[in-house]
Amino acid sequence: MIDVADQIDAMLHGWLEHAAQRRRPGRPGARVTAVLPSSALSGLRDLRARWDLSVDTRGAIALVSGPARVVEGLVAVTGMARG
Repeated sequence: MIDVADQIDAMLHGWLEHAAQRRRPGRPGARVTAVLPSSALSGLRDLRARWDLSVDTRGAIALVSGPARVVEGLVAVTGMARG
């Protein structure tokens, strides 16, 4: 059985591949922070190490920091998973 982290990981890989085909490369080393509902990240702690992410949970929100394109993709795929 595939867990939530593995599902999001697979979706993120697909999103990044799609973005690489359709967009210009991002600035090397660019890092960003996004605000997500903390509920969107439940069960995703394994993704931190895989994608060089840091997560600071503050009640109902989580601040997710990491490589710009990865964070952008995480926002997109967690939105798809919720929506």
